[in-house]
Amino acid sequence: WDHHRLVKENLQIKFSELNEALGSLVTELKAQDRFDDVTIVVASEFARTITPNSGGGSDHAWGGHYFMIGGNVKGGKVYGKYPDNITPDGALNLGRGRILPTTSWDCIWNSVCQWMGVDEESELDVCLPNRGNAAGDIGNGFTSLFGQGDLFESASRRQLDADADVDRRGALLRGQRN
Repeated sequence: WDHHRLVKENLQIKFSELNEALGSLVTELKAQDRFDDVTIVVASEFARTITPNSGGGSDHAWGGHYFMIGGNVKGGKVYGKYPDNITPDGALNLGRGRILPTTSWDCIWNSVCQWMGVDEESELDVCLPNRGNAAGDIGNGFTSLFGQGDLFESASRRQLDADADVDRRGALLRGQRN
Protein backbone atom coordinates (compact mmCIF):
# COMPACT_ATOMS: atom_id res chain seq x y z
CA TRP A 1 0.00 0.00 0.00
CA ASP A 2 2.23 2.72 -1.25
CA HIS A 3 -0.11 5.66 -0.68
CA HIS A 4 1.80 8.68 -1.80
CA ARG A 5 -1.62 10.22 -2.57
CA LEU A 6 -5.00 10.22 -0.82
CA VAL A 7 -3.83 8.12 2.11
CA LYS A 8 -6.99 8.54 4.22
CA GLU A 9 -9.34 7.44 1.46
CA ASN A 10 -7.14 4.55 0.33
CA LEU A 11 -6.44 3.22 3.83
CA GLN A 12 -10.14 2.97 4.63
CA ILE A 13 -10.66 0.73 1.59
CA LYS A 14 -7.54 -1.37 2.23
CA PHE A 15 -8.26 -1.84 5.95
CA SER A 16 -11.80 -3.01 5.13
CA GLU A 17 -10.45 -5.52 2.59
CA LEU A 18 -7.81 -6.78 5.01
CA ASN A 19 -10.31 -7.08 7.85
CA GLU A 20 -12.70 -9.12 5.68
CA ALA A 21 -9.93 -11.44 4.44
CA LEU A 22 -8.42 -12.03 7.87
CA GLY A 23 -11.88 -12.51 9.37
CA SER A 24 -12.61 -15.25 6.82
CA LEU A 25 -9.27 -16.93 7.48
CA VAL A 26 -9.76 -16.88 11.26
CA THR A 27 -13.29 -18.24 10.91
CA GLU A 28 -12.00 -21.14 8.80
CA LEU A 29 -9.07 -21.88 11.12
CA LYS A 30 -11.46 -22.02 14.07
CA ALA A 31 -13.87 -24.24 12.13
CA GLN A 32 -10.99 -26.66 11.48
CA ASP A 33 -9.87 -26.42 15.13
CA ARG A 34 -6.44 -25.14 13.99
CA PHE A 35 -6.53 -21.55 15.24
CA ASP A 36 -4.25 -22.32 18.23
CA ASP A 37 -1.70 -23.87 15.85
CA VAL A 38 -1.31 -20.82 13.61
CA THR A 39 0.25 -17.42 14.07
CA ILE A 40 -0.28 -14.78 11.42
CA VAL A 41 2.15 -11.87 11.39
CA VAL A 42 1.18 -8.93 9.24
CA ALA A 43 4.09 -6.57 8.71
CA SER A 44 5.19 -3.60 6.69
CA GLU A 45 8.74 -3.49 5.43
CA PHE A 46 8.77 0.27 5.86
CA ALA A 47 6.77 2.92 7.62
CA ARG A 48 5.21 6.10 6.38
CA THR A 49 5.91 9.66 7.41
CA ILE A 50 3.54 11.05 10.01
CA THR A 51 3.38 14.35 8.15
CA PRO A 52 1.51 14.52 4.84
CA ASN A 53 3.03 15.28 1.49
CA SER A 54 1.53 17.69 -1.06
CA GLY A 55 -0.68 14.94 -2.54
CA GLY A 56 -2.49 14.17 0.70
CA GLY A 57 -0.44 11.02 1.12
CA SER A 58 2.71 10.16 2.97
CA ASP A 59 6.21 9.20 2.00
CA HIS A 60 8.55 6.34 2.94
CA ALA A 61 10.03 6.34 6.41
CA TRP A 62 11.88 4.07 8.78
CA GLY A 63 10.38 1.22 10.74
CA GLY A 64 7.05 -0.36 10.18
CA HIS A 65 4.05 -1.74 11.93
CA TYR A 66 3.23 -5.33 12.78
CA PHE A 67 0.28 -7.13 14.19
CA MET A 68 -0.19 -10.73 15.15
CA ILE A 69 -3.24 -12.96 15.14
CA GLY A 70 -3.55 -16.46 16.46
CA GLY A 71 -5.32 -18.51 19.07
CA ASN A 72 -2.17 -18.67 21.13
CA VAL A 73 -1.15 -15.01 20.78
CA LYS A 74 -1.46 -12.81 23.87
CA GLY A 75 -3.80 -10.35 22.24
CA GLY A 76 -5.11 -6.94 23.09
CA LYS A 77 -1.72 -5.41 23.82
CA VAL A 78 0.51 -2.87 22.17
CA TYR A 79 4.22 -3.67 22.44
CA GLY A 80 7.15 -1.39 21.94
CA LYS A 81 7.58 2.20 23.00
CA TYR A 82 5.54 5.01 21.55
CA PRO A 83 7.66 8.18 21.18
CA ASP A 84 7.17 10.71 23.96
CA ASN A 85 7.49 13.54 21.48
CA ILE A 86 6.62 13.31 17.77
CA THR A 87 7.09 17.00 17.05
CA PRO A 88 10.01 18.10 14.87
CA ASP A 89 11.99 18.62 18.10
CA GLY A 90 11.43 15.02 19.30
CA ALA A 91 14.54 12.89 19.81
CA LEU A 92 13.19 10.16 17.50
CA ASN A 93 11.97 12.49 14.72
CA LEU A 94 14.54 12.35 11.93
CA GLY A 95 12.82 15.11 9.96
CA ARG A 96 9.68 15.40 7.81
CA GLY A 97 7.84 13.12 10.22
CA ARG A 98 10.20 10.17 9.85
CA ILE A 99 10.25 8.53 13.27
CA LEU A 100 13.13 6.28 14.32
CA PRO A 101 11.62 2.94 15.38
CA THR A 102 12.24 1.66 18.90
CA THR A 103 11.19 -1.95 18.28
CA SER A 104 13.07 -3.98 15.72
CA TRP A 105 11.55 -6.50 13.37
CA ASP A 106 13.86 -9.02 15.06
CA CYS A 107 12.20 -8.41 18.45
CA ILE A 108 8.91 -9.81 17.12
CA TRP A 109 10.40 -12.64 15.06
CA ASN A 110 12.56 -13.80 17.98
CA SER A 111 9.39 -14.68 19.86
CA VAL A 112 7.75 -16.30 16.83
CA CYS A 113 10.84 -18.44 16.17
CA GLN A 114 10.86 -19.62 19.78
CA TRP A 115 7.16 -20.45 19.65
CA MET A 116 7.81 -22.46 16.48
CA GLY A 117 10.37 -24.52 18.42
CA VAL A 118 13.65 -22.79 17.65
CA ASP A 119 15.05 -22.65 21.15
CA GLU A 120 18.84 -22.78 20.89
CA GLU A 121 20.59 -19.41 20.82
CA SER A 122 22.79 -20.51 17.91
CA GLU A 123 19.69 -21.54 15.92
CA LEU A 124 17.98 -18.25 16.67
CA ASP A 125 21.09 -16.43 15.43
CA VAL A 126 20.87 -18.34 12.14
CA CYS A 127 17.18 -17.46 11.76
CA LEU A 128 17.73 -13.83 12.76
CA PRO A 129 21.33 -12.86 12.03
CA ASN A 130 20.80 -9.24 13.14
CA ARG A 131 19.02 -9.99 16.40
CA GLY A 132 22.14 -9.25 18.45
CA ASN A 133 22.24 -5.76 16.96
CA ALA A 134 18.50 -5.24 17.32
CA ALA A 135 18.12 -5.84 21.04
CA GLY A 136 17.70 -2.75 23.14
CA ASP A 137 17.99 -2.27 26.83
CA ILE A 138 16.24 -0.20 29.44
CA GLY A 139 18.89 2.50 29.28
CA ASN A 140 18.77 3.25 25.56
CA GLY A 141 14.99 3.39 25.13
CA PHE A 142 14.83 0.62 22.55
CA THR A 143 12.83 -2.57 23.01
CA SER A 144 14.57 -5.76 24.08
CA LEU A 145 14.01 -8.97 22.14
CA PHE A 146 10.68 -10.57 22.97
CA GLY A 147 10.69 -14.16 24.17
CA GLN A 148 7.90 -16.63 23.45
CA GLY A 149 6.35 -15.97 26.85
CA ASP A 150 6.01 -12.29 26.00
CA LEU A 151 3.76 -12.76 22.97
CA PHE A 152 2.31 -16.28 23.34
CA GLU A 153 0.11 -18.03 25.89
CA SER A 154 1.64 -21.52 25.64
CA ALA A 155 5.16 -22.87 25.72
CA SER A 156 5.52 -23.53 22.01
CA ARG A 157 3.75 -24.74 18.90
CA ARG A 158 5.95 -27.84 19.08
CA GLN A 159 4.40 -28.65 22.48
CA LEU A 160 0.90 -28.08 21.09
CA ASP A 161 1.72 -30.46 18.22
CA ALA A 162 3.14 -33.07 20.61
CA ASP A 163 0.01 -32.92 22.77
CA ALA A 164 -2.20 -33.21 19.69
CA ASP A 165 -0.17 -36.19 18.41
CA VAL A 166 -0.63 -37.96 21.74
CA ASP A 167 -4.37 -37.32 21.53
CA ARG A 168 -4.48 -38.58 17.91
CA ARG A 169 -2.46 -41.70 18.73
CA GLY A 170 -4.74 -42.41 21.68
CA ALA A 171 -7.79 -42.06 19.44
CA LEU A 172 -6.25 -44.36 16.84
CA LEU A 173 -5.45 -46.96 19.49
CA ARG A 174 -9.09 -46.82 20.56
CA GLY A 175 -10.14 -47.33 16.91
CA GLN A 176 -11.34 -43.77 16.34
CA ARG A 177 -10.32 -41.59 13.42
CA ASN A 178 -9.30 -37.99 13.86
